[in-house]
Amino acid sequence: MMKIKFNRKYIVFILLLLTVSGFTQNKYSVSLIPDSLKIHADAVIRFSQTDLNIRNNEDATYKIKKIVTILNKSGENHAYITAFYDKLIKFVSLKGKYYDKDGFLVDVVKKKDIKDISNYEGLYSDNRLKYVEKPALNPPYTVEYEIELQFDGILSFPDWYPVNAYYLAVEKAILNVSSSSDYQYKTKEINFDKKKVSEVNVRNSKNTWTIENMKPVIHEPYNYSLLNIVPSVLIAPVNFKLEGYEGKTDTWQDFGEWIYKLNKGRDQLPEETVSEIKNLIKDLKDDKEKAKAIYKYMQNKTRYVSIQLGIGGWQPFEASVTDANGYGDCKALAYYTKSLLNIAGIKSYYTIINAGRNASPLVKDFPSPQFNHVILCVPSEKDTVWLECTNQKIPFGYLGDYTDDRNALIITQNGGKLVHTTTYSEEINTQIRTVKIKLSVNGDIEAKIHTEYKGLQYDNVSFLFDLPDVKKEKIIKKRISLPGISIENFEYNYLKDEIPSANENLRINVKNYASVSSGRLFLKPNLLNQKKQIPKRLKNRKSNINLRFPYTDIDTLIYELPNNLIPEYIPDTLEYESEFGNFTAETKVENHKLFYIRKLIMYKGTFPAADYNDLRKFFKLIASSDKQSCVFKFTE
Repeated sequence: MMKIKFNRKYIVFILLLLTVSGFTQNKYSVSLIPDSLKIHADAVIRFSQTDLNIRNNEDATYKIKKIVTILNKSGENHAYITAFYDKLIKFVSLKGKYYDKDGFLVDVVKKKDIKDISNYEGLYSDNRLKYVEKPALNPPYTVEYEIELQFDGILSFPDWYPVNAYYLAVEKAILNVSSSSDYQYKTKEINFDKKKVSEVNVRNSKNTWTIENMKPVIHEPYNYSLLNIVPSVLIAPVNFKLEGYEGKTDTWQDFGEWIYKLNKGRDQLPEETVSEIKNLIKDLKDDKEKAKAIYKYMQNKTRYVSIQLGIGGWQPFEASVTDANGYGDCKALAYYTKSLLNIAGIKSYYTIINAGRNASPLVKDFPSPQFNHVILCVPSEKDTVWLECTNQKIPFGYLGDYTDDRNALIITQNGGKLVHTTTYSEEINTQIRTVKIKLSVNGDIEAKIHTEYKGLQYDNVSFLFDLPDVKKEKIIKKRISLPGISIENFEYNYLKDEIPSANENLRINVKNYASVSSGRLFLKPNLLNQKKQIPKRLKNRKSNINLRFPYTDIDTLIYELPNNLIPEYIPDTLEYESEFGNFTAETKVENHKLFYIRKLIMYKGTFPAADYNDLRKFFKLIASSDKQSCVFKFTE
């Protein structure tokens, strides 16, 4: 038998090589991700560390290191390496690497791979983006990157959202915030489960938050913001300085004082414009009529453009500049309108707000710059009028769902004050429709449709007003969505008021709308307003239900029936009340006419997750009713 001699040093070297090789292969291997985190996940953050180091009220560094494994094609949006910067946030560095499913390094980001583009669509902006196009890799694979930014002037810090998307799991995420001993900042934890989060360590002016083994959040219908569910940390300076303007965020009043200082003394207008405004309002009797005339003047004279340059992201143009240019961003146009109202002696308040249909609500107990838009508040003894100054076609005093029903900060000479904008209820947001229909024996119909849209439902048709007729007709057909339809005529008229309304008149023909078979005619009386989508079934819903759009729809349809038809089956009247809303549907035949009356009222509110099945039941009942048919027999 042959004996083999092994050199001891050689054996140690081989074992060391195997150990290093195994570590390199397995460090980012997909197989090391716990199975519990992979379920429902498109991507998994293997490790994330965010370091915010604050030196003083004008100087801070911000570093991010992140390792993300992309599990499937749906998760590839997490593979992009991006760094946003501008005049106040300097780009310092970006590094990146890519690994295959087994954890082997397959690519490294080189300097030539880093692209630099503008990150804003507007007239002027210093917002820019560094980004890297990922190599041609098929999931699963892993991305590792590091980004460093430098703050040059501090108004706010990036809030920490360790989970910023649905179907994203987290193995470990860390936030470190450190500062010089004399610097003050504040933080607020949101949606933290103390069983899964380490305690905050305050030592040498350093705070640390850690999240581990967080399963992916599944998107649930009628939950409009992921941020309502996942943990986050808000960070803000107590005292700050931006391009020479000092301020503080102890209270909303304090922060408003800073905005007031930015704006002060910028409202001077040329004498020519002052004379124009005085002539415009000289014969008007009350302040509201004057404000309407001035608002229309502003709309006709200006247009909205986005401008974001340094402190210009917070400070408006001088009113004289906007007047001369005829354009401005939300800040400039709101401030310009305020300056015009000053000429008439009408008080108004510059108002900052977080706008958007699904915008996160203001965190009231954390004064900080939580805003992205500016509107104008015009108070009076009887009511308060809100003016959206960036839309040249919106009615006077109407906000729409972009800024309605939310907290905002009005800016006064005494500082900021929280207020609430207009709420449009289900009694205001109405769609009232009357349809007169002539039914033929072969199932064809001719219909005259009159619909009044009011409140927020005005927006359902207001975008059509200025479109060419060809486009209008195309959109009408798509919205009615009936096979065999032809549009014979359409007409719109509207009232631009604080509660705007619009009337739509249509005349349509539909071939074979009702079906004829075996001596019977089958007719679905609900021609236009049918609920077709039911939210998906969920075994264990976790988030509250948010119904954000209250409204009332009333449809009255009157069918003129052929004389040789007699009813064989007519659906019973249905009435149903719930915490989410009320629904009624009544169908009856009188004097050779079929009457169908449908009324749906939906409430706005937040409801517990446990009520989700009741919501589905409510919607299923409506959908089932909307599909019901009447049956008629032909007489001899």
